[in-house]
Amino acid sequence: MAESPRPHARRVWRVLLALLLILVGGLALGEIAGWPFLRSPLESRLTQRFGRPMRIAPPFRLHLLGAVRIHAGGLWIAAPEGFDVPHLVDADAIDLRLRYEDLLALRESSQLHIDTIDVARIDAQLHRRADGPATWQFGEPRPDKPATPPPTIAHLAVRDGTIDVDDVPTSTRLNATFATDEGAAEGTPTSRATVRGRLRGKPLDATLSAAGFLRLAENTAGAPPVPVKGRVAYGGVHAEFDGTVADLSGARDLRGTFAASGPSLGVLGQLFDIVLPTTSAFSLRGTLEKDGELWRAHIDNARVGNSAVHGHFSYDARKSPPRLEGELGGEQFILADLAPAFGTRNPDGTPVRPPPGRALPDRELNLPELKKMDARVAVDLHHVDLGSAFSQPISPLRATLNLEGGRLALTGIDARTAKGHLHGEIAVDADRRLPEWAANLGWEDIRLEDWIGASRTRANEAKAKGETKTPPPYFTGSLHGRAKLTGSGRSTAALVGSLNGEITLGVRKGSISHLVIEVLGLDVAQGLGMVLRGDESLPVSCAVADFVTHDGQLTPRVALVDTPVTLVLLDGKINLADEALDLRFTAKPRNVSPFTLRTPIRVRGHFVAPQVAPEGGPLAARALAGIALGFVNPLAAIIPFIDPGDPVASPCQQSLAKLRP
Repeated sequence: MAESPRPHARRVWRVLLALLLILVGGLALGEIAGWPFLRSPLESRLTQRFGRPMRIAPPFRLHLLGAVRIHAGGLWIAAPEGFDVPHLVDADAIDLRLRYEDLLALRESSQLHIDTIDVARIDAQLHRRADGPATWQFGEPRPDKPATPPPTIAHLAVRDGTIDVDDVPTSTRLNATFATDEGAAEGTPTSRATVRGRLRGKPLDATLSAAGFLRLAENTAGAPPVPVKGRVAYGGVHAEFDGTVADLSGARDLRGTFAASGPSLGVLGQLFDIVLPTTSAFSLRGTLEKDGELWRAHIDNARVGNSAVHGHFSYDARKSPPRLEGELGGEQFILADLAPAFGTRNPDGTPVRPPPGRALPDRELNLPELKKMDARVAVDLHHVDLGSAFSQPISPLRATLNLEGGRLALTGIDARTAKGHLHGEIAVDADRRLPEWAANLGWEDIRLEDWIGASRTRANEAKAKGETKTPPPYFTGSLHGRAKLTGSGRSTAALVGSLNGEITLGVRKGSISHLVIEVLGLDVAQGLGMVLRGDESLPVSCAVADFVTHDGQLTPRVALVDTPVTLVLLDGKINLADEALDLRFTAKPRNVSPFTLRTPIRVRGHFVAPQVAPEGGPLAARALAGIALGFVNPLAAIIPFIDPGDPVASPCQQSLAKLRP
């Protein structure tokens, strides 16, 4: 008799259920036991998958629920062929956690992300050759793809370990040692890391101490921040940090105070891979915060050279390129402290000597670095010292520094000095094959007697000698002008040597030292009389200079000073590329003196050693006539600018009439 189908189906279901229970039980037992028999197959599979020998030492436990979690008595990963190192990784008592989403991401990216590593001892050899291959690179290198980056680690706890880094492309050679005591007898965990070697070619020595690296590795919401202290010496820069960090990767929270000093801010920028200018020696202190990829710094006190500044800034690394924003202020800024940014110092702060016979620095500026980030910084400086040549500072100086797509511009310049005003924009565009520079500036109502330092020095010297009569200023009046210039080049010397544009200057309601006028006219008799009886001021009917520059050659279209006793004209040229002078001052005295030589004064030579001497041969009258004929039209064109009002009635128009034959 045939068996009923219903009992047969029940037996099949019982068998399937038994098999399922056996499978689930086996999986449960395997998960509980940690799949110890998979150690050898896993070792072979990893060796085959990554193309290099790997060894996993017992005891071995593997757990697969939720994430891949591995504990091994040791892990050894060989270095690829061609590297003279014993291994890539050699570790003891290692716990490793890999998230499934990170393993799946390897299909799209060659960079491995490790969620957690906790080891008792580890030694890693991270080496990369100049031609690209690296010890952390698995598989055959492909020329059409960039070298595989090192794996990223979100949480790392190391009790005793070393990492040796030799990265030839970036000139980096570092050795890092780690030590942590999480079970200190006094109950206070202490951890310490030391890094020594060379980073981007410069010596580095850094230490980090914290209240336990394991606490730093915690990723629990609300976990208390861990006290951290750090110190780094890099290329002459010394920096310290004292604060708290919420986790080792720094992904959540960082707070603390910092201090730094060194030969140049440019070196500090190299340390953190951000764009900072080359400067003189600096020191600064303030507070630092980090939330994810957003950094904030408040600088309470900073000295750069002899300048004292302060400010607050934010650096957003989430954007591409990163963006810097903030405000820069200061009570005392010395203009000479800007010189290193224009080539007078190397990026490490050491001085640069111009070539023999030259005055302008020709060190190539690191302008391509400007493309690494964007920036917007408001500048508000209360006092800008212009140097000993000027008796009045700029007070205040306000502007906005903008950096966008490699173009750096100082816009909205609003500067006040000697009761006058300077305004305009200065910019450099580094996103070109040859960087392009541009300046568009204007100034008005600058009082020369308050601004020119030589006049103040003259008065002080007379006072020191006990003279009762104070000599007049060399030049007085209200200075007006404008400059519109462009150039190109990677150094200050190249920029100046390529300038194109115009510079126009004019003085209204001015006066000039009688002694200066007589010296320019080479009137020995009257000049000696001025010395004996004392100098006096002469009213200036017209004082104007209009220069044009083409490919670095500066020539005056108009340059004259007209007084009741003498008319002084300037012609010639200045070769900015060669730093060469060839100028002629010609005076036309309106009085009679037996000792007036009536010969032009020539200024020749180079910037570093100009030579001043009377011109031999031509008489002043002939020179004057030749110059005057060339001045007629240009002077007429600029009269409305330098002398507002009715140009026909202007003093400069009257001076022009005197020049016509």
